[in-house]
Formats: sequence, C-alpha cells, structure tokens
Amino acid sequence: MSDDISEDKPVAGESGPVLDPEEIDALMATMAPDEQAEAMFATLPPLSQPESVEVYGFDQADEDGPGKYPLFVNVQERMIEALNDQLKDVFRREVSTTFKEMSQKEYSEVINEERIRVFFVFSVEGLGRMMVTFDIALIVAYVDAMLGGSGEAYEGVGTLSPVEQKLAQRIASSLGSLLEEMWKPIRVMNYELFKLETDPQFLAVAGSNEGCFSMDYEVRLDESVSGIFTVHYPRTFLEPILDDLRTAEGDEPVTVDEEWQADLAEAVEAVPFSLRLELGECTMDIAHFLKLEPGDLLPLSKGEQEPAVLWAGSMPMFEVMAGSQDGKLAFEIMNEIKDGGAS
Repeated sequence: MSDDISEDKPVAGESGPVLDPEEIDALMATMAPDEQAEAMFATLPPLSQPESVEVYGFDQADEDGPGKYPLFVNVQERMIEALNDQLKDVFRREVSTTFKEMSQKEYSEVINEERIRVFFVFSVEGLGRMMVTFDIALIVAYVDAMLGGSGEAYEGVGTLSPVEQKLAQRIASSLGSLLEEMWKPIRVMNYELFKLETDPQFLAVAGSNEGCFSMDYEVRLDESVSGIFTVHYPRTFLEPILDDLRTAEGDEPVTVDEEWQADLAEAVEAVPFSLRLELGECTMDIAHFLKLEPGDLLPLSKGEQEPAVLWAGSMPMFEVMAGSQDGKLAFEIMNEIKDGGAS
C-alpha cells in the first residue's frame, strides 16, 4: 500500500468533512440561487404544522379604544343621566337620552359626517381641546324652549340665526358645567368655550389623522323631534389621564389607618346603649280603656313560661325568660333573634 496519502484528505474511518470548502463552493456555484435555497431548506427537519389556520385580518387587531378604559366609560354613562335631567328642566317634560355607539374614529371622519350639526369646541387647561356636537334640530328646539316655546324644530334648518347663535353660547355654558361635574371625581377641569360653529372646517380641534374617543347618544324630545348628541375626546386630550382611566372604580387599593380604626372602635364601644324588655301586649276597646282604674288586672298575650323579647332600639335581639335577682327584675337570655324576628 502506498504511503503517499494526502494530509488534506480524511482517512476512511476518521471524522471530518466529506467535501472541502473549495469543493462545496464549486458545487454551489453550479446551482441557481433558488435551487441553493431549496437545497438548504431540504436539510432542515420538518416543522410541525397547526391543524387549522385562520386568515388574519389586520382590522381584527385589538384596538386601544374607549372600551378599555372603565373610568372613561363610567363618566360617559353618568353623562346620560345628567344631560337627561338638564333637558327635562329646559323642555319641562320627559326627555329620552339613550346610548347609541362608543367608538374610536379619526378626527377627519368625525368632521366629515354629512349631518348638519352645531359644534361646541371646549378648551381645558393642561389637556387641550375636545368637542361636543348636536344635530342642529336639537339646538333649534333647545333655543325655542329657552324662549318659552314648546321646543319645536323646523325642517330644513341649515344654520343658526344671530339670536340662536347667541343663546347657543348659554347652552355651551351649561354643557361646560355639566362636563366639569362629570369629570370631578377623576380630575378637576375648567371647560372654556373655544369656538361655536356649524362649519367643521375651521374648528382646529385635532390633527386629521388623530384618533378620537367618540360617544354617540340619541336624544328624543318627542315623537317629531330627535337627533344625535356626541362627545369627542382626541387622544392627545386624554393622554395625560389615560393611566387613571384604565382603573375601574373600586379597583384601587384602600389604605387603612389602623390606629384611627382602633380609636373609632373604642369610641363606639363607649357609646351608651339602652335595652328594652317587652313582656307582652294586650288589646282592648277605647270604652274599656277609659274605665281603667288602679287595681285592675290586664292579662298579657304571653303565658307565664313563654319567653319575652329583648329589644335594642327598634330591633328585636334576643328571646329571654323574665325573673328576679337580688330583689330586682331580671332576665335570662335564651336565644338570639336573627333576621328581624326569626330565631
């Protein structure tokens, strides 16, 4: 056998690459790029596949909309009640305000809706601007009621008269006060009217692509007059308070002052407390009552061995047996009375 064995070639039985790097490069050079990729993937172990795969839609992604902020939703729910009470006072009759839709919309979509509306833009220091809109029929009816009318709205109204424009500012003042009251438990806000318009192109509330939390309500004044009332909060307006709005009411931990709690319990325990023993009762007519004299005996409804009732204020607390101890009337507690009488 020849001893002339190349040092670069592995001997049979020894470990080492089958091909030299240069030979691999030469082989790959003869293959097209897509063939190279297929060859590489063919060397990989097969991947396990799911039994079923649904087509993903980008519109199905979770949206960080108003529904994810429990306190924000709570404020808007209370808005319904407060607005309903306010409109009832103005129109002097029952008014129906119902929730219609909660959504996140782009500002451009908000202002390009085809309905004829009156836009109330409010400015809040530290937060920016937000907007409240009413269908114009609601504002016309509101003004009519303010002037002593029945709250009528005429068809085809496309703008506000100078008088209606002036009175609409008073409506804005009421709206601002209402919004301040709704937000007070979360943050003190001072709502100042920035602009009142029927043309949405000059409002300058938010950027055209900025998202707004929008709450739509339907206001029905009577069978003939109804319209949509909407509150729009741009994301930039809510950004400083979003963390607060994520928390549901009652979720925040309550700090307990144990020293104060002990002092309160001690003070309550020292309050004087009176008990009353009811031995029984009797019934008689008025004529018999008027004839009562010293020495008359009045039989009670209870037998001698029946338990009496011990009262604490107006609450029956225990069943007791009456007797005496050391020459004084006394009673022995037998059973506790639960649920206002059932022992």
